[in-house]
Amino acid sequence: MPVSLAIVAGKDEYLVERDARALYNQAVQKAGPEADKEIIAGSITRVDDAQGIEIQFLESVNTLSMFGGAKVVWLRNINWIADNVPSRSDEVKLAMANVLAGAAACKGPVAVILSFTPYDGRRKDLVAYKDKANEYIIHASAAKSPFSKDDPQGDMQLGLIEKTFREAGVKFARGVPEVIVGRVGQSTRMVLMESEKLAIYAGPGGTLKESDVHLLVPTFGEGDFFEPIEAFAERDLVWSLEALDRYFFNEDSCRPLLSALQNRLRLLIQVRSLADSGDFRVSEAGLPKGSFETASMRHGSTFGSAAKSSANVFSQNAWYISNKVAPAAARYSLAELVDAQLGCAECFDVSNSGGDEEVAVRALFLRALAVRR
Repeated sequence: MPVSLAIVAGKDEYLVERDARALYNQAVQKAGPEADKEIIAGSITRVDDAQGIEIQFLESVNTLSMFGGAKVVWLRNINWIADNVPSRSDEVKLAMANVLAGAAACKGPVAVILSFTPYDGRRKDLVAYKDKANEYIIHASAAKSPFSKDDPQGDMQLGLIEKTFREAGVKFARGVPEVIVGRVGQSTRMVLMESEKLAIYAGPGGTLKESDVHLLVPTFGEGDFFEPIEAFAERDLVWSLEALDRYFFNEDSCRPLLSALQNRLRLLIQVRSLADSGDFRVSEAGLPKGSFETASMRHGSTFGSAAKSSANVFSQNAWYISNKVAPAAARYSLAELVDAQLGCAECFDVSNSGGDEEVAVRALFLRALAVRR
């Protein structure tokens, strides 16, 4: 057995690299200044690459210094357990099995670190080595929504964003970190890069708004937040029209935008109704802390199933409703929100009949934003 075996895996390359490098540095420090150190690139682009890396790694962990010193070997960025064609080949699977077995069986004062990214969590290659490893870290995939009830990666990313802004002397409006995570939350490295970009844009002493994030940060991966909806929620006509320009420059169909807008409007109608009935005190800052939970206890059973749905406001994350959705309910009356929902249905009719979708959606936004009821 090696002196120590560490396994780190996950889809988020930044988190895997961070943890694996920390374990490597600890092993190097513990091994002492005379220890041999080696970092082997484990990434493959072809099936044939795996065997060569396997041979190099096994030779390294089994070849000790003639003077008997310690050794630290890090096989880095192994992409052999990913959801791609090379990883599914029998040759790569065999090479992976040989590497894992060799890492666990090598003798002498050797510390081994294996880091896997991207990592397909459906594969079970690493499970058998959980008890053999001194460190076994598997990072869960990022949640599909940054407002899920259990999203430790999203919470960690929010902390990194706020720290980046504080260190740069940049102020930010409520909700800005959450918007950044919503757009690029699948990658922590991308979250940090975009946060640094925004900090440079604002400058020391500057203030970032949600509109700045939507303007400067593109949506990556599985991001599903549409800028026009956020502009609509802010009741900002100029921003809304500019956002629609950008949306229709990239998209041919209005249907994804309308579906997302309808989902938001369903929630806003419920929040506005509860506010009008006296259950909420809604303002531009959202809902007071705890008021959503109190209303949920009072009315949750009336709204039906707890399954997450925009038709049931109490099935949503409390932070999301209180801080992200509710502020817009303070800017619209119930009648205005119902009119906008009916306007979405009209736009769907235009889309189904082959009409000009962009004109229809612009008309919807103009009516909703420019006319008060």
